[in-house]
Amino acid sequence: MSNPFSKGSEWRKWDLHVHTKGTSKNDQFKSKTFDEFCVTLFRKALEKRIAAIGITDYFNINNFTKIKEFVNNIASCTDFTDEEKKKIDCIFIFPNVELRMLPVTDSGRLVNIHCLFNPDYEASLENNFFGSIEYSAGSGKKYKMNRQGLIDLGKSLDSSLDDETAYKKGVDSFVVTHSDLQKLLDENRGFRENVIVAVSNSNKDGASAFQKHYDLFEDVAAGSLDAVRKSIYSISDCIFSSNEEDIAR
Repeated sequence: MSNPFSKGSEWRKWDLHVHTKGTSKNDQFKSKTFDEFCVTLFRKALEKRIAAIGITDYFNINNFTKIKEFVNNIASCTDFTDEEKKKIDCIFIFPNVELRMLPVTDSGRLVNIHCLFNPDYEASLENNFFGSIEYSAGSGKKYKMNRQGLIDLGKSLDSSLDDETAYKKGVDSFVVTHSDLQKLLDENRGFRENVIVAVSNSNKDGASAFQKHYDLFEDVAAGSLDAVRKSIYSISDCIFSSNEEDIAR
């Protein structure tokens, strides 16, 4: 991917949260093949003049790798003109790993946290990220946040599952704690320098959902729940929100 920008600050459109065909949860894309999906994706990106795309999935970057491969081979694609191919090659593509983090919001959902990575850091993610965070599932046994760990977690919940089905069940069940992510950010300088952490500010699966918790706990001071919300914001570099009040702050 080349970068044609010859000057500094300029408003550009970024879409940081794009799931793809084959996403680990709720895949409803109608494209028959992944390449067909890519053609649709980049056709829309060209129409909307998108300068950067965060390829998003839960607990993995597999589809980011596929998108990158498609772009690397864009010269052989017959669905775009030469000028369009040049523009596609200039779109900045990077991985966005979506996590579900405790505690649970008042709507019964886990908080969505996004880790947006420098694509040059891709080779380090297996050891420094996916292999560093673990989940015990209340059983005492710890499962890593990599593919094998997610398969093992799924099979611990249902031993009859094959690997692929167990992986999906592991994805559905794996939960990250605030303290584990905070520890990784604090102790691994290379990781910290190559990630932007974003939190959803939705009132369903975002940090702002804790504001409603105050009415649910008669014996818990509002300040303690506010501290939970602020602790989530403290590890976040930015907020995903369409709320005009958030944008104005």
